[in-house]
Amino acid sequence: MSAVVISFTTTMKQTVQQSNIAGTQIETGVGVEFLRADLEHAGFGLYWQQSGVPNPYFEPLNSSFNPGADTLLTPLADVPNVPKAFSSSDALGVTPFISLNDSDYLVIRATNVIRGITGQKWGYVGRDTAHLPAVQSLSSDTFTNTDGVIVILPEIGPGQYRQLVLDTVNPNYITNPTSAAMTSFAPSATPNDPDGVKHLVYGLNDSTSVRRPFNRTDYYISDANVPTHCAPNTGVLVKATVLQSADTFDIMPIIDCVADFQVVYHLDNGTGVQTSANANGLNGLTAEQIRDQVKSVQCYILIHEGGIDRSYIYPNASINVGEVAADGVTLVAGRSFPLSTTILGGNWANYRWKVVSMAVTPKNLK
Repeated sequence: MSAVVISFTTTMKQTVQQSNIAGTQIETGVGVEFLRADLEHAGFGLYWQQSGVPNPYFEPLNSSFNPGADTLLTPLADVPNVPKAFSSSDALGVTPFISLNDSDYLVIRATNVIRGITGQKWGYVGRDTAHLPAVQSLSSDTFTNTDGVIVILPEIGPGQYRQLVLDTVNPNYITNPTSAAMTSFAPSATPNDPDGVKHLVYGLNDSTSVRRPFNRTDYYISDANVPTHCAPNTGVLVKATVLQSADTFDIMPIIDCVADFQVVYHLDNGTGVQTSANANGLNGLTAEQIRDQVKSVQCYILIHEGGIDRSYIYPNASINVGEVAADGVTLVAGRSFPLSTTILGGNWANYRWKVVSMAVTPKNLK
């Protein structure tokens, strides 16, 4: 009877552990797809040039980190610049832009990185048969009269592309997709074309209460609301979308029990040779240089599968969280995370550590 009980108990423990591991894999897979989709869409709906100086736009900033300008130790300031598809930082660690365990902080800008329907909408504004402004939606959801949208002129002339259209009367960049509201944003007639060239329209949110002509979402490890089964000093990788109505975040947890998050860029500065760069590798680059040079983005997420298992011993004292060379050992970009330190507690070896990685080619930079 004792042998039967021991065998049954062992089997049950293994079953529970495998069930927890399977659950972790499913949840991680869902969270990874959120990140993958946002990486692919980075740059969607962004303008490349400004026709004059629009009303200043606002992003949540900190006195020690300015994600709009990609500079450290700069004073708090507005950022009325052409928005960058990516911003990121190594080991930020400054409230409110803090990422647990000195991991990376990633900012992605595009109109469709929000969870709302309006951010997924896009189309054209032209003129109808009566030469009145008319909006045509090319997305699955049509525009409504209460949507807040921006208008972009695709091409003006050589070297002049994707210019943000401003209201000619009141220099603003936000409007509603109605004929009356579009009067100052619609194409101008030319001698050869009484209807003008069609402009692009991108949705931002479901009102004109808009503080920036794009949407933005941030990825980082948060230490808030961490599940109890997670190892000490691990956190939750979150997708934090900046609200248009205020400089606050809509935070959505996507992956639990995360110890590290590393971002690596493959850059080509025109030589045809791609080089690897850490999260700080974009610092100092303009929005145009980022569009030209970023060829792929790799993200590495260090998690543990299932909960603590005292019958299991993880074999290594550290783990590479980043890109490695062809030998599978030499770290090219990212960092070697020290598992055996006091960061993860004395039972760090009783967790099944795993690095989840992805390599994404952004499809909307150019």
